[in-house]
Amino acid sequence: MENYVELKSPFTGGKVKEVSTTEEHEFRKEKLLVHVRYYVCEDTGERFTTTEQDELLFNELYSQYRVNHGIPFPDEIKEIRLHYGLNYQQMTKILGFGINQYAQYEKGQMPSESNGKLLSAIMNKQFMLHLLEDSRAEFDKREYEKVLHSILTSETKPENEVLKRIIYRDTRRSIYNGFGQINVAKVSEMIKFFICKESGMFPTKLNKDLFYSDFLHYKLHGQSISGLQYQAIQYGPVPFHYDTIYDNIDGIRKDIVIVHDMESTCLNCSAFDAKAFNEQELKTLEIVLSKIKPLTTQEVIDRSHEEDAWRNHFEGFQLIPYSEAFSLKFV
Repeated sequence: MENYVELKSPFTGGKVKEVSTTEEHEFRKEKLLVHVRYYVCEDTGERFTTTEQDELLFNELYSQYRVNHGIPFPDEIKEIRLHYGLNYQQMTKILGFGINQYAQYEKGQMPSESNGKLLSAIMNKQFMLHLLEDSRAEFDKREYEKVLHSILTSETKPENEVLKRIIYRDTRRSIYNGFGQINVAKVSEMIKFFICKESGMFPTKLNKDLFYSDFLHYKLHGQSISGLQYQAIQYGPVPFHYDTIYDNIDGIRKDIVIVHDMESTCLNCSAFDAKAFNEQELKTLEIVLSKIKPLTTQEVIDRSHEEDAWRNHFEGFQLIPYSEAFSLKFV
């Protein structure tokens, strides 16, 4: 797919066009099919990329590799450390990593396959305790006791795990959830963002806000915001089991209103937490809000029916792969 843009060629100062396509790229001797975007100079035919385009390619490349080899994502690696209440130095001693290695993994550096499997394994508390015992010589007695106590007293929150299963169903990262972080708090605040900004809204329109936000963010950054899966149904793309999601988020009120002589459910809430999002995510949400807020529910449905994401997957109400993000027309 090609689009003409206002950007000027760095070679001639002339016109350029942006190309969006798929290519096979190799990473650690493994060939993966990824989406790429680049510019082509009209005068010379030379190809060039921006930092953002390069980041998009590598984000998708790394995401596929992590999924294929069971390597945790950076946010998951950070959550492991915070779950046990340990610092970088303590994690390094237990795992036998190099200096600053754990911190680099949290920032996005790709672990080796063996280190990746080790990181996955320490999600199990008993295995973590086994590694601590093996690395006992790395700690003085006082620090060892402190680390042992921190690991022993670490607990999962059952209510979060239950809610996670209700909202996400499938917690594995894949192209069907945009390799997004499985985070109940973030999806909750994302939903509240649109409800608050619209001063109350109907689920049908909210579904489109979420769809366009996640798919646009994937198109721009190679990862969704919410980690939700989307399904093509009669009224356009919707989060999979969206009704269950809205029923299980605290802070959302359901009001029954009369519209066209029929009872309808209007969603309301008093506030959202902007700190749940990073700068890129918040910018994506604002872009989608500016596009969809002026439209009626029916207009939004009609726009979503023009998307390949809906057209290609409506038959049989299929799940929509995030690869369809690169053909978005409305945003």
